[in-house]
Amino acid sequence: MMKGQTSLEVLVTVGIILAFTIPVLFLLLSLTSVGYEKTATAQADASARSLADTMNFVYSQGPGARKVLLLNVPASTQDVYAADGEAVVRIKTSAGTVDAVSPTFANIAGTYQTTRTVAGQKTGLFIIIVENQDGKVKFVESS
Repeated sequence: MMKGQTSLEVLVTVGIILAFTIPVLFLLLSLTSVGYEKTATAQADASARSLADTMNFVYSQGPGARKVLLLNVPASTQDVYAADGEAVVRIKTSAGTVDAVSPTFANIAGTYQTTRTVAGQKTGLFIIIVENQDGKVKFVESS
């Protein structure tokens, strides 16, 4: 006669435990994703600054200067390009796209951007060759 009461007590206990743990898990997951986005934004800023600094260095060295840059971009990167006096790393976040921009005094010859994608996004390490050709800086992605 007590079997039904025991099963009901176990079900109620498990239900109460689940009612408290599921919201806590969702809270932890959302905090983790916010921290990940902040890390990705900081990494994108550092990558844009590194690209701009390399372009400035090559520009200041004069025509014929060349430097190889190993650029590490976050997994959510959509584009890496340089044009109109700035180096830009565009990433996708939950709030939309975010551009990490770093200014450069280098005379950029046109618009240059990376081409390699993985699952529609640019991610990981890129080997970029920055060159000064006749006083104008350009970069190409090494394969």
